[in-house]
Amino acid sequence: MDTRFLESLLAVVETGSIAAAARQQGLTAAAISQRIKVLETELNCTLLVRSAKTVRPSPECQRLLPAASVLVRDAGRLSLGISEDRLSGPYRIGAISTALLDIVPKVVREFRKTAPDVQLTVQPGSSQSLYEDLLAENVDAVICVAPPFQLPKGIRCFPVAEEPFLHIHPETHLRQDENGVLPWIIYDRSSWGGGLARHYLDKAISHVPVLCELDSPETIAAMVQEGLGQAAVPRWSGLEIHHSDLCASAVPILSIPQRSIVLLQRTMSHVAKIDLLLQNTALSAPRESNPDRANVQL
Repeated sequence: MDTRFLESLLAVVETGSIAAAARQQGLTAAAISQRIKVLETELNCTLLVRSAKTVRPSPECQRLLPAASVLVRDAGRLSLGISEDRLSGPYRIGAISTALLDIVPKVVREFRKTAPDVQLTVQPGSSQSLYEDLLAENVDAVICVAPPFQLPKGIRCFPVAEEPFLHIHPETHLRQDENGVLPWIIYDRSSWGGGLARHYLDKAISHVPVLCELDSPETIAAMVQEGLGQAAVPRWSGLEIHHSDLCASAVPILSIPQRSIVLLQRTMSHVAKIDLLLQNTALSAPRESNPDRANVQL
């Protein structure tokens, strides 16, 4: 059985369309359909249920999808052991939104320079969802907020950065509501990062209107910059780069623990050399903010 055909099947199931899967894989729709037919003949079952515009996996297909995913993953990793000197093969990194701007660009540049044969893909997501993907082996490593629980033995954790929380508000306080109060834009208290500020935020918003609650510090900062409200967010390095005209308290909010950014990897990895390359790159990324700039303006 050709694992490329299984890869095409997975693409169809993921996208819900043969045409979309064809675009994703750089093939024609006819080629994708032919691959599915070959698989159906080999497995002696119907894999896809077709409707007017979409396709969905049959019950038989649903049952074989986990095994198919493992076969495709392991087939892609075979090339990793062929060369002792040259890194190659697929590698999937999950990253939270702020890391996509702060750390991932350096990682991508280093991989292109040092390991050009590695097929690097980046998957965005929340810390919780990325951690679950790591456990399910849908990604090889994740850059996320430190989990608020003890990690299982099969997961290694490497510290990347410590980010204090700052109180940010627009450059001027002219954009207030009719009562003269600047509403709060809340860092989602159910998220791993926002949960660190839960007690502080609960007190801060007790008599102040809340505009919205988001699990996206950079979106919050952009909304504050537009004068829509005030917020408490971690000081990731991109805050100074992309929102330099925001005002912030001169001292971090000491009642909120710092947000720890970490790199998580599985202990028993089939791509140890690439793991090491990612560790060295992510852990060396310039992430420390200049405390002297934590004055009236960022």
